[in-house]
Amino acid sequence: MFNELTELSKKPELFSVYTAEQLWTKPHLAKQMLAAHLSQETPMASRPLAAVERVVAWLDNTFGLSGKSICDLGCGPGLYTEKYALHGATVHGLDFSTNSIQYARQSAVDKQLDITYQVANYLSVPLPVKQDLITLIYCDLCALSPTQRQQLYKQIRQSLRPEGRFVFDVFSLKALDGFTEHHSYGRNYMHGFWSDNPYYTFHNAFYYRSDHASLDHFTVVEADQSWDVYNWMQYFSHDTIRRELEENGFDVVDMVNGFDSDERSESSFGVIAKLKA
Repeated sequence: MFNELTELSKKPELFSVYTAEQLWTKPHLAKQMLAAHLSQETPMASRPLAAVERVVAWLDNTFGLSGKSICDLGCGPGLYTEKYALHGATVHGLDFSTNSIQYARQSAVDKQLDITYQVANYLSVPLPVKQDLITLIYCDLCALSPTQRQQLYKQIRQSLRPEGRFVFDVFSLKALDGFTEHHSYGRNYMHGFWSDNPYYTFHNAFYYRSDHASLDHFTVVEADQSWDVYNWMQYFSHDTIRRELEENGFDVVDMVNGFDSDERSESSFGVIAKLKA
């Protein structure tokens, strides 16, 4: 037991394991994540609908969504895609959660919205071409490793029109203020979030200071199995995200603070990028 506890408490190499797809596709977790998307009580998976409305209003004021072709990456249950469609855009949403896409498709039917949804990993399938706008909202870029981000940028370069824009947000270095490594353990941890069977969870939070990254590592132990979830998070300054984009074929058009809020945000910022001429 001592050796097992020592092993699961080890700090892994940065971005050495990736389990995001499991978080969104494992049946019980998929239901939990969909509920978190739709909840107005927690920002765990999505911002509240009032904040989503502000994001879309900002996008519409900035780009004019009517008549635009828009691809929303990691679209979840369609919180943004539906609003794009209501503004007159032609919309394509991708997400690797079958559960979320099923919900989004039914919601679009109920609201008589013509939206194309696709169950897919946007890192590995061809994206729709000739897009005016590609969005990746709620700091999803931060959950990707540098190698995965390079693949994403390649995908987007192939999808955007020459005059198109890539709009996303990232966590700032300020969001790391006060972060401390910690370790916790509990029965049915997070109020049954991880399984509908009895379970125990070991939670190890690690800080990769020189790389401006963090990891939440969850080991879930059930009666008949144990499994792990690794939630990586990368944090950026204006300079680091600008440099990364320039190295991958983009120019930064603008950076904005708090485009999803009535107030200036210090923990995240939005980025508008275009293809290099």
